[in-house]
Amino acid sequence: MATAGKRRRKVGSAVEKPAGERVFAVAADLFYRKGIRAVGVEEIVNQAGVAKISLYRSFKSKDDLIVAYLEQRNAEFWQQWDERFAPVENDPQVLLDAIMDYLARRTTQPGYRGCPFINYAIEFPEASHPGHRVVDTNKREWRRRFSLIAQALGAPKPKLLADGLLLLVEGAYAISQTLGGPKGPGPAITAAAKAMVDGQVRN
Repeated sequence: MATAGKRRRKVGSAVEKPAGERVFAVAADLFYRKGIRAVGVEEIVNQAGVAKISLYRSFKSKDDLIVAYLEQRNAEFWQQWDERFAPVENDPQVLLDAIMDYLARRTTQPGYRGCPFINYAIEFPEASHPGHRVVDTNKREWRRRFSLIAQALGAPKPKLLADGLLLLVEGAYAISQTLGGPKGPGPAITAAAKAMVDGQVRN
């Protein structure tokens, strides 16, 4: 039998999410679109249509909510990655091309607000903030996966190639907020990655 905190209450013909879920969904949307520091607890609970106590029943503080947001984004990102690239994971060149083609489209689409982990790190430069643990986990996983691809490609210096590819990705994320859009340099990431691979693997 479901506990009271997990029950979903019917509103008309719809099923209303529990207050904690509504708070989290609203916060995640606002954090990404407007920036974390720009969004206060009052705005979150007002948009979620709940009392402030509902937020603090699920999250001890705004910092806890920020960490939960980052953890969800990280988990969802790698889940979607595995689903999207599973069909080509056994061919490293096709896999790398697919990753870069996806990023070229993703980082140049209208309304794209950049990498949520970079955005967070800019807003919270102090290393002691708990969200940095999640950001570090995400970026280290990028580096690990690119290292595996570089090794599979037969690169003589796989760590060097992996780090170069990661720098391309971080650059595409950053430039999406300045010279973004399909007419900016973002789409060049695929060709840049191929040139980088050719320079180490095929020379």
